[in-house]
Amino acid sequence: MEKKDILKSLRINHLFSLFAAILVIVMFETGLLAKGALASIVPSGGIYVIEVVAVMLTVLLVPLAIKGFTNTLTKNLGRSEEEFLKLFARKGFQRIALLFIALLVNEFVYYGLDYTGSFYCGLLALGSLIYSYPTKMVLEEYLEKNRTK
Repeated sequence: MEKKDILKSLRINHLFSLFAAILVIVMFETGLLAKGALASIVPSGGIYVIEVVAVMLTVLLVPLAIKGFTNTLTKNLGRSEEEFLKLFARKGFQRIALLFIALLVNEFVYYGLDYTGSFYCGLLALGSLIYSYPTKMVLEEYLEKNRTK
């Protein structure tokens, strides 16, 4: 795989994730999906569990996605450029997927249960997802570190 192909596929994945998250928000805000619908289906004890799971998912997935990406690439410096590019692509997809999962869960909990904590956790996941936009500069920086080690 070439560098530009990796960046292109990561960027498409990233933009799709943002588009899907925005689409969910639009669907709830326009009334296509009913706000608070989960609250009437789930018993009150289950609501608390869902809220805690949503917050804990964010607390676990956001640092794992950001720090895990950096740590894994740093630990694997010294590989051939082709192996390192494959690793960068795989870890980039994983990072975007983890942040996307955290964002979607919090969107559904916020709109489905009207839980404000998920709104803030969703903002954290959204900010992290935006921060994780794959750039050529980051890829080149890791490739340079890989060459020098």
